Amino acid sequence: MPTKDELKPMKILDYEAAGRKVVLWAQKPETRPADMAEFRQQLKGLVDIPERYETLEICQGDDHHFILRLPPNRQVSESEARAKKQAKENPGVASYDPPHFYLDMLTGEKPFDNIEFYYSRISDYTIRGCR
Repeated sequence: MPTKDELKPMKILDYEAAGRKVVLWAQKPETRPADMAEFRQQLKGLVDIPERYETLEICQGDDHHFILRLPPNRQVSESEARAKKQAKENPGVASYDPPHFYLDMLTGEKPFDNIEFYYSRISDYTIRGCR
């Protein structure tokens, strides 16, 4: 949980459904949100979007153009500091707290089919970003 001065990250509430939305946007550009208000509306109930986000930019690469999306400096710096602190406090313990579906898949706690896992991964790396 972020402290008062830390940036609150986006929190995905339904990884599979959010991933399905991203795939729809990638395949059908006319369905993409035009602004942050529409982004919030389309992801309502799927992603908790902090109020600090005011604007939206959507970009999409193609088969010949790669887009390297770098996380915001402050956000990646806070995440790095948190990871180092966790590693120091719990050496050898997996305290990074990855999304539940990775652990469910690896441990077999919850059976996943390929499609559910596919959509969940897409939402994780597209929406969640650095945390």
